[in-house]
Amino acid sequence: MNIFNSEFSGRFSLFTTAHLVTITLIFLLWITIPLLLKKYGTSKSDRIFRCSLAILLLVQYLSWMMWEVLTGHFTVGHSLPLNLCDLSVFLCAFMLFRKSYAMFEILYFWALAGTVQSFITPNIYFGWPHLEFIVFYIQHGGEILTILYLVIVSGFYPRPVSILKSLAVFFPYVIVVYIFNLFTDSNYMFLMADTPHPSTVTRMINIFGNPPRHLAGLGLVAILSHLLLYIPFLFIRKKN
Repeated sequence: MNIFNSEFSGRFSLFTTAHLVTITLIFLLWITIPLLLKKYGTSKSDRIFRCSLAILLLVQYLSWMMWEVLTGHFTVGHSLPLNLCDLSVFLCAFMLFRKSYAMFEILYFWALAGTVQSFITPNIYFGWPHLEFIVFYIQHGGEILTILYLVIVSGFYPRPVSILKSLAVFFPYVIVVYIFNLFTDSNYMFLMADTPHPSTVTRMINIFGNPPRHLAGLGLVAILSHLLLYIPFLFIRKKN
């Protein structure tokens, strides 16, 4: 079956019909699911949805790791959950199970600043209907749905101090991953080289220069993204 075939000939290309249809359908789910559950949901449906989404996020990621192991594609250099979006899978699952506001304060910014960019310009090899394409969009779509659900249904809002908390975890994590990349000749979080598809990393390299000079630009983008993502809540708090 093409879905599991490691020799599948269908390579991913940006903004093909399958790509556009997929992101459009997921975008509609982002809107409809939180709004419907906010209007018609109960405490029981809240628990069921949160736990189901958490399990889905874990299962899809573990299924991809299993595929890499079984097909001989698993390597320390690219298969560990060290990219921000991959780490966020496990953190989102924990947050959903525990309904953790402390975790929300960090993941609100990580998911919407980083995952959205990957969602639009994914760094994947296989296109539809391969397993890689499917789990990628379940993962990234699910992470953003998690945040939107907690904002719209659970009423979780970030605070000004949430920006500092998120950055206080983000920058040390980047340093740890950068050191890991140096010792393993890896490129997690694209800290060492460009991405296969044009993205923020590409733009930062064009502006600031080749790695590692582009890291200054990525740090600036991270700070600006946090500030921009908080702006809607300035108006919400003033209104309230």
